[in-house]
Amino acid sequence: MPPDRLDLASFFRITLLLCAVGQTVACTRPTPPQRVGTMAAVLPLQPDLCGLIRLNRLIGQNFVQLADQPLVGTLRVVWPGQEITSNLVPTRLNAQVSDEGLILGLSCG
Repeated sequence: MPPDRLDLASFFRITLLLCAVGQTVACTRPTPPQRVGTMAAVLPLQPDLCGLIRLNRLIGQNFVQLADQPLVGTLRVVWPGQEITSNLVPTRLNAQVSDEGLILGLSCG
């Protein structure tokens, strides 16, 4: 084989080897553990980064009232017995609601 073809073949072998090593390293990178469970079990108390204080007046109201409120971030509605992941989004508002849709509690995270 001519030398330039050998060099090209070597280049591809090295490239494939580096890609394989990169994939292995990426797969072994630790990720934060995620738990699944009830809101009280998986979410620690968070600081008010979601506008919680001004929305606490809605506790006891139907959760659709939240649609009329400007929210800092996203909204997660948690129904009775629903499990959630433990990933934290500081600006997300979590609304625990009853089977009837009444807001039982609000929290950030």
